[in-house]
Amino acid sequence: MNDEGKLLERFREIAKTGLPCVVHPFNQPLFDFFSARAFAQGKPRNHVTFAEIYTREVVWESAVASLLSLQRESGVRLHVVHTHSARSLRLLRQAKSMGQSVTVEIDPKYFHLGRADLEEKGPQICPAGFVVEDKERMVEIWRSFHDGTIDSIGSDHAPHTNEEVEKQRIDAWGAAMGNPQYDHYLSVFLNDVHQNKLSLANLVCRLSENPARILGIYPRKGALMPGADADLVVVDFDRERVLSNEGLYTKVQWSPYAGWKVKGTAVLTMVRGKIVAENGKVVGARGHGKYISGVPQQAAGR
Repeated sequence: MNDEGKLLERFREIAKTGLPCVVHPFNQPLFDFFSARAFAQGKPRNHVTFAEIYTREVVWESAVASLLSLQRESGVRLHVVHTHSARSLRLLRQAKSMGQSVTVEIDPKYFHLGRADLEEKGPQICPAGFVVEDKERMVEIWRSFHDGTIDSIGSDHAPHTNEEVEKQRIDAWGAAMGNPQYDHYLSVFLNDVHQNKLSLANLVCRLSENPARILGIYPRKGALMPGADADLVVVDFDRERVLSNEGLYTKVQWSPYAGWKVKGTAVLTMVRGKIVAENGKVVGARGHGKYISGVPQQAAGR
């Protein structure tokens, strides 16, 4: 939806609920413009061309700028996802410093998977692939972790089959897009901690506490304290392993991180005091999952 009038109308209605409004910022008309220009120049409709256009700063920055204006007008609790654009992160940092009700999420693929991965694994990496080599963007991403601009780490888990994503080589604009993330998600970030890119406390906050606060389920979730659910993950912080496509729980049986050597892995997971996973195997009983309602909050920045 790129009609600002319709967006404002919906933001005002959502603001009345006190619930967060989750938005994927993207300037579709600009993306279409750059796509048409690329085709006119003879570029192929494949995954490389798509990733190059998709990750252009202006496609994201312009969308975030518009969303922040509409948030200020409506007072909605805005949660912006996929924020890998350096200029977008600067706008979001400024908005937060001015008291706007906005929270920020990033996905692992945008600051871990680069051009070399795209060349090696092809469509499995698209639409990432042009961010890691952008030094300005990477500096801004890690700065945003340290100064609190980035509140949470999502996944953008998209379990498409190899057959589905391979169609990107012929027509990425008409093919499935994205990659599975869940199986190797935590190990990738524990490895970042070992490389001193972020602290363990910082990681826990963005994977657990902050998401629970955004959803309105803290401190029942996202905390270890009296009265909270006994949810916890035990990790072997020093265990080294090479990630592979063997034994994955995702039905598509592939991971964009296969072949990576990492340090740190989960060895036990508990939900409400019950062990649900141990040493890489799901052992929880079917039906143990439980829906938790979030508590609406008063939006700010109206």
